[in-house]
Amino acid sequence: MPKLPFTKIPKKFLLPGIIVLVLLLVGAAWLWQRNSQQQAENTQKTSTKKKVSQPVNVIPVADRPYMTLTPSSDGHYITLAIKEVKKDASKVDYEMEYQTGSMLQGFQGLLTLKNGQAEEKKLFGSQSAGGAITYHEDITGGSFLAQFEGGSEDYAVKSAWRYFTNKDKESSFSSQDGKFSIENASLAKVSHLVIYNVPGYPGKISQELLSDPYALSADSSLESLSSNFTVTLHSSSEEAVILGYDGQKWQELDTSVSDGKATTTSPYMPLYVLAKK
Repeated sequence: MPKLPFTKIPKKFLLPGIIVLVLLLVGAAWLWQRNSQQQAENTQKTSTKKKVSQPVNVIPVADRPYMTLTPSSDGHYITLAIKEVKKDASKVDYEMEYQTGSMLQGFQGLLTLKNGQAEEKKLFGSQSAGGAITYHEDITGGSFLAQFEGGSEDYAVKSAWRYFTNKDKESSFSSQDGKFSIENASLAKVSHLVIYNVPGYPGKISQELLSDPYALSADSSLESLSSNFTVTLHSSSEEAVILGYDGQKWQELDTSVSDGKATTTSPYMPLYVLAKK
């Protein structure tokens, strides 16, 4: 069989050819890696981002979960805690939205319940793949939506919360709906506070409820404050009483009703609600 003629490549073309080949290989490898990363990110987004689909606040308040929101000492984080679940569930798919300046921000999560409880600390901000953190500022509050799953039937609750960065050393704060306010001179020393329209409440209440349950939390313990708090709730009934939850049980607080408002002065309670006498 005759040998094919061999054409020798001139040296002046050899080095540029090698460089072009290397660049093509590097470019192909970079494109493959980028596409693989994008596919992984899309898969992660698809698996973690799940819109809450159940109608909200359909079940009675007495059957809704008791949850708390607590700000961190630096104001950059918030702890979400499921304290008591009355209607069976094994996990919670949640979404939190909040206003920061003129923008609406938010985050999502999935909690696994253990003995009806779960807790998670979340960042008000974003974190890059390299670990750099950008904190959101000028947060004023928002809404918290949670879907409880894995029980006899799924259900969802949604409620509002208001966030305070107490730069002006204020001592009186009100809820997002304006129907609840709480005052104490010592609150002027507290830097970060949250007032939360709690979806449900712990334990049992025999009276008819006339308001949402409300909670005030802070970046430091409020139970340690010895002075009394003045709490006011809007009331359309003269036969109303404010109930306070001391962490163990509910108790009726000495309440005066006037001009559509019910007021009490008492030691701090983690939770308040207006009820019919």
